Amino acid sequence: MRKVLFILLIPFTAFAQQVVITGKVPDAPDSIDVFVYKPIGTYFNSLYKQSAGKVINHEFTLKVPMDAPGYITIENKYVKSVLYVEPGDSVDIGISREGSVGKKIYSGSNAAGHDLFNNDTPLSSDHLSSAMDYVMDTARSVNGALWGMRSTLFDLKAPLLVHLRKGQISVGFYESMVTTLESRLIYYLLNSAGKRLENPGDRKNNALNEKELKQVVQDASDLYDPFDTKYVASPGVDLLVAKKCYLIKKGYIRGGASMVEFWQHFDESYRLYAYAPINLHEMMAGNEFLANIPDRNKGNGAQIELFYYFKTNFPKSGYIPVVQELLSRK
Repeated sequence: MRKVLFILLIPFTAFAQQVVITGKVPDAPDSIDVFVYKPIGTYFNSLYKQSAGKVINHEFTLKVPMDAPGYITIENKYVKSVLYVEPGDSVDIGISREGSVGKKIYSGSNAAGHDLFNNDTPLSSDHLSSAMDYVMDTARSVNGALWGMRSTLFDLKAPLLVHLRKGQISVGFYESMVTTLESRLIYYLLNSAGKRLENPGDRKNNALNEKELKQVVQDASDLYDPFDTKYVASPGVDLLVAKKCYLIKKGYIRGGASMVEFWQHFDESYRLYAYAPINLHEMMAGNEFLANIPDRNKGNGAQIELFYYFKTNFPKSGYIPVVQELLSRK
């Protein structure tokens, strides 16, 4: 009886803290690494990779510990997929040799959603960028541009909603994907409008003057604020934050700089992030270390001193053990 009671008292999380990813990569040689990029705390991670397994007989199996749902990236030279996974999920990735070059075929958890997000579909980055360029090239008013973005989001949500109703994707997958689509659409709209502000001669649409283009940028960022913390788990969040910081600095969007003194310690290109709110500085500064420390084959005293400065400001940051691990490789 005691033995049964002991088993019942073991938390279920002990059995549900990993995601299993399998894959078939027909062109990959044996023993090549397959890497995984996991979230750092609640932040999407595209910079810190870990070797999670190797290809054997053109296949791989990865067991990725996960304490919470989030986006992970699986990658090597022959395959790359960005997957939203929940503890206990199983996902299989195959590569088609027919039809579209490099088309990935998914089965398992949320397979229909992974297909939409990772293949050449209306949800892909290229299509979203083109869609927002089209909106800016055809809008006749500020409200027309905003309606174009919101209408595009509505259209993109439709196939996801169909899959959700059929039970082919989870509620968590649907909600996270809608958030990610919002973040990508606002990024590409701001990028498109910003290019037209800075290069007036390249405009195809003269219906919107400079004042109206600035209003589009301001209203769009009010509607879907790039600094909203709900976007920090989404792929591309670093570009989104940087885009709004740049537009504030240029005077296209209202806002000011915070923690200027903190960012003065960083290289010039990173001081732009002083225009972000304080609650995003940990993520942006942490990413600076991930982008630079691993590639610097030196015990750079200034960089290490800067890391100690970061630890003083963010003593409980999830980036600290990651950066320390990278430093220990040197």
